[in-house]
Amino acid sequence: MIPADRRRPFELPGAEPRYGPDKVVDVEHIDLHVTPNIERAVLEVRCTTTVRALDEPVESLELDAVDLDVRAVERDGRTLAWRHRDERLEIRLDPPLSPGEETSFVVTYRVDHPRHGVFFIRSTSQRPRVPHVWTQCQDTYARYWFPCFDYPHEKQTTSATIVVRKGEFALSNGALVERKDDGDATIFRYRQDVPHSTYLVTLVAGPFVEIAQGTAGARGVPVFAYVLPGREADAQRAFGNTPRIIEFFERVIGTPYPYARYSQIAVSDFIFGGMENTSATTQTERTLHDETAHLDFSSDPLVSHELAHQWFGDLLTCRDWSQAWLNEGFATYFECLWREEDLGYDEYLYDVFVSLERYLDEDRRRYRRPIVFNRYRDPIELFDRHLYQKGAAVLHMLRGELGDARFFRSIARYVAQNAQRNVETIDLIRAVEEATGRNVRAFFDRWVFGSGHPELECRVAWDDRRKIATITIDQRQQIDAEHPAAVFDLEIGFVQDEPERPSIDRRAPLSNERRVRVHVERAHETVAVALEREPKLVRFDPGAFLVGDVTYRLGANLAAATLRGDPSVVARIRAARELAEDGSRVARETLADAFERDPFWGVLEAAAGALGRTRAPWARAILLRAIEHAHPKVRTAAATALGNFRDAETSGALLKSIEKDPSYFVAAASCASLGKTRDARAFEVLAATAQRTTWNGTVEAGAVAGLAELADPRAVPVIIAAAAPSGDDTLRCASASAIARAA
Repeated sequence: MIPADRRRPFELPGAEPRYGPDKVVDVEHIDLHVTPNIERAVLEVRCTTTVRALDEPVESLELDAVDLDVRAVERDGRTLAWRHRDERLEIRLDPPLSPGEETSFVVTYRVDHPRHGVFFIRSTSQRPRVPHVWTQCQDTYARYWFPCFDYPHEKQTTSATIVVRKGEFALSNGALVERKDDGDATIFRYRQDVPHSTYLVTLVAGPFVEIAQGTAGARGVPVFAYVLPGREADAQRAFGNTPRIIEFFERVIGTPYPYARYSQIAVSDFIFGGMENTSATTQTERTLHDETAHLDFSSDPLVSHELAHQWFGDLLTCRDWSQAWLNEGFATYFECLWREEDLGYDEYLYDVFVSLERYLDEDRRRYRRPIVFNRYRDPIELFDRHLYQKGAAVLHMLRGELGDARFFRSIARYVAQNAQRNVETIDLIRAVEEATGRNVRAFFDRWVFGSGHPELECRVAWDDRRKIATITIDQRQQIDAEHPAAVFDLEIGFVQDEPERPSIDRRAPLSNERRVRVHVERAHETVAVALEREPKLVRFDPGAFLVGDVTYRLGANLAAATLRGDPSVVARIRAARELAEDGSRVARETLADAFERDPFWGVLEAAAGALGRTRAPWARAILLRAIEHAHPKVRTAAATALGNFRDAETSGALLKSIEKDPSYFVAAASCASLGKTRDARAFEVLAATAQRTTWNGTVEAGAVAGLAELADPRAVPVIIAAAAPSGDDTLRCASASAIARAA
């Protein structure tokens, strides 16, 4: 942990408070007529913007417009005076707009080799690819390809006419209202009738193949996927669950999917995983995967995240970027909800826990800030683990505070009240209060507008004479006048008889469990609970609702009971970590037994990591058995953890995995760990493996990482060769890191 005074500030030099711009007009509609030339990296565009004056006369407008080669600006067929400077297009309205008056103006311009916003994928001799073009407007890059008020608080309807070569395809927002051939061209016309922000406008064009996925939801919305030729089977693996996810989200949210259709299009070199352009999500083609990858890889997290944005981000849009957790925190949380629906509650809770751990890591290693925060230079700085993962963890905690019925009733009210609007956190607070009667302002002040989290050590002591269990909760974060102790409520469960096995998808108290609710407000909190006899299992925060860094200090016997029988996957993970540190006979036996009987792979994945960190011989023995586990993700974790050991038996197990394991990820982890063992056989195997061709260069990247660990000069040319421009991007990135490591 980095002490508070040693964490770097979140704000970069030049950061300052940011507020949304003033508005003098409402933008009613934007119509784009676009002719892309992919070979020349050019767009020819005519943009027609319809505006309505607010309550004062408007003599001029200043639009965001960067690097646009403007040719003309017209209104009703007459040329308007204009000036393009300082990334703004200034237009004189003659005559001025009267209050409430509406008008349209047309800007004709050219976009030539844009710096941002539009990306032309072209083929070269070193890097042959299928030519196509795509746009990416979040957060403030729409201005690089059409003039607009480029801020999320401005929402308008849009339409787009895209002219491509005959036989090619083009995608934009909304309904496809026309598709026709005209000579050697094909013209696509789209219309988006639900207002949306400029950062959600999209254009993609190229020789894409259409895959109709049927209809979904209450309104029978047509669902499509688009991929470059040859990826059709991969697309079905990646996007096949989309109709089911739409129907599930409609049930949970209570508002039907709001647009005319839903499309996902997979493009090359996409700079993010996906982008939730209204009704037409752009996805990275790297999420398309083959049958082998499908053994332990799913695109559902990405698909569900971007689909959730169609409500949270598109239908309801943050008023300014400081409120972007209302987009990203919700989308991340709805990934977890789909996992719960599809795979069960254990998967949901583990997904939330992984989100929490990713946020804790960022807080620990980098900086600390509130979720809602308006001091930055560029909005993209806010798109971090505080925004996504902590936002999701806070929503899970709110679900725990309210209970399922109140929580989902609140979400439904929030969406229904704010559809097509821009939102701030106060809108969510009011929806919760109106739906439940609960005053949640203190909750949001602490977890959303405040920063940090409690860092807890939890202990249990039993007094057999008095029949009292004493619970001790110590807050280990910095506490002083400026950093008071965290204040929160925590449930604790006492179970008289230890369960034989963890129950699956069990959220209610166990049959013989007594629950108490503890109010924590001091750095050192002690709670005494009278019980008939010594509990065999003590459960801290059984729902794992608290946004905090929790460490168990239960002692080997209680930790072992937790790992053997607690229904919560999070409790079992925390117990496994304590047992790995403890290393006693009870700890060793319980951990070894867990790999035979625990029903959930995520517990064993975390346990394998904890075992690896011990570097103990007894832990190595458990991991050598775990690398043969039935679940590939457990095998991957075991292979990674074995990189902490250097001996012939470990090397032999890793070599076997590289040769025989069907999972790309197990093989890749085994390669990386084999390099760390510096076994005499490693170079030949890793050098040969680096020449393989697997999905997204996964196994080759692991081999390159392993080569970097060998401290063998022969590895350097192999690593450098893997960075060739013609190679897979994952492999090239791994090679860049490996070169530095090898140096």
